[in-house]
Amino acid sequence: MCINCKERFLQKDLLRLQCVNKKITKHSGIGRSFYICKKCLNDKNLAKNLAKICKIDPKTALKMLKEIIDNG
Repeated sequence: MCINCKERFLQKDLLRLQCVNKKITKHSGIGRSFYICKKCLNDKNLAKNLAKICKIDPKTALKMLKEIIDNG
């Protein structure tokens, strides 16, 4: 389920991320994670939801997410 729109998708259609030491990273296979669907990557509320999960500033959360998307 996407943390932003709360819709259910197949796992392969979602981006799986996790928060480690207040940094958003791709899921390493250990620990808690969360999912974001592809259509929510450009949503204006995504920054707020990411910030709430990782307990960081919304602008910082978006920068981290853009780095992950750009670097693969």
